Order: sequence, then structure tokens, then C-alpha cells
Amino acid sequence: MFIQHENTRLYADLHGQPVDGQAPALLLHGLGGSSASWQDLPAGLARTRQVLVPDLRGCGRSERGSGPLDLARMTGDVLALLDELGAPACHVAGHSLGGVIGQELLSRHSQRVLSAVLVSTSSRVGDKAAANWQRLADRVESEGLGLMAEGTARGFSDDYAAANPDTVAHHRRLTEQSDARVWAEMARAAAVYNYDEALAGAGQPVLVLQGGADRLTPTGGSVLLSRALGGSTLEIVEGKGHQLPIEMGEAFVRRIEEFFSAAKIVA
Repeated sequence: MFIQHENTRLYADLHGQPVDGQAPALLLHGLGGSSASWQDLPAGLARTRQVLVPDLRGCGRSERGSGPLDLARMTGDVLALLDELGAPACHVAGHSLGGVIGQELLSRHSQRVLSAVLVSTSSRVGDKAAANWQRLADRVESEGLGLMAEGTARGFSDDYAAANPDTVAHHRRLTEQSDARVWAEMARAAAVYNYDEALAGAGQPVLVLQGGADRLTPTGGSVLLSRALGGSTLEIVEGKGHQLPIEMGEAFVRRIEEFFSAAKIVA
């Protein structure tokens, strides 16, 4: 579906129909991706509930528009899509940068979140990582996304990448088709956040999922995130890389649906 928000045309895939007694799921992709990053996972999840899968601002079929491209604006876009769907609240699954937007939702729009699954992400960025993101953003702006596309396989574990070259090629194409300026803006947004204090009061059930072989987001980041949330559940899946949802496949769908269905809000 397409909507107009802040004079900008935004797009989201919509899978399945509304299900009585089941809030919709919202899937948020990472940097350099789009709704297509989730491949066939939304269709699997749509067996039990309606699933909303946006192209973040400037990604896929969504326009960039004007003004700053920061976490608050991307989150506002997501809320506008939920409003269009008529969903007062949802279950959120965010991967990488999408997991950061999930934290923004938990911190500042908690009434819209019933539960959250945060994948391959952290509650904050250290000084060294922040400087690296800034350097990458500068380089992408000046040289384009070739370097990032060449490194696509690093997002997967070695065994998975070797056995699934077509999947790696799919994600490489998504990066190649991205807007370099948007990528750089999002990378800078991902370099300056810290939700440690803001997440402390989150009462929603949160599952933190992390691949043990993730070379892009170290496992220590998921531990920090879990500690910031207090009562969250942390699961490290050994042998899986940064693209954990894709590597897990149907097991990822089963796990998050199990978590969404069991979610009980803590007052």
C-alpha cells in the first residue's frame, strides 16, 4: 500500500488479512535494505496475523522527501502507516537499523507496541563504532555503494553464504539498488543513538535475538540491549550471522509468532 505522509509517498507491503484477537506484526528492515530484505518470511507470519512490511523512507518504493532523515522521522513514518492500517498497536520485529527504530518506538511511543523482537542490534553505539559509521557514510557519499555491495556476504555466516549464493546475490542487489545519499544519512543516524536509560522503563515483553557468528554487530551489543531492557529475553543463536532472520528461515517465523502470541504486557 502507498500513503502520503509529510508530502512524501511511502510504501509498505501488506500480507494477510486482519485476524480477530490478533494484533498485526510490523517488520522493519535494516540499512541498505527494503521490504524485500525479509524475502518470504512475512508470508509465513501472515498465516496467523496481518503483517505490515514498510520500505523505510528513501528505500525501495518509498520516497526520500525533504527534511532530516533521522530516527524520529523514520519512526513517524512507521506510525503513519499503522494509522492508515487502523492499528492502534502492533507487535514489532526490527532487524539491525530496524531494531533501532523498534527501540525508538518502545522508548517514545510505547502505547503503540504490544511486544518487540529486536534482532542483530544494540541499545547504544560506542565511540569507535560511531567513528567507523561516520567514515563509511562519508565514503559512500563520495564513492557510491560498491564497497558495501561487495561485502554483502559478510552479513551471513560463512557456511550459509557458501550454501546459498542466490540469497547473497539477492541482498547484494538490494544494496546496489539503494540510494547512496539515503544510505549515508541512515548510517549517520545509526551512529549517534543511546537508549540505555530510555529503555529502562519499557514494560512490554521484548525478545533480543542475536547470531553468534555476527561479524557486523558483535554479540556484546545484544547483551547491552538485554541489560538495558531489564526483563527481556536474550537468545544467541550459535553459528548464525547478522542476517539472522534469513538464516533461521521458518524457525524465525515460528519463534517470533510464539513470542508475539504469548506476550503479556507488564503494568
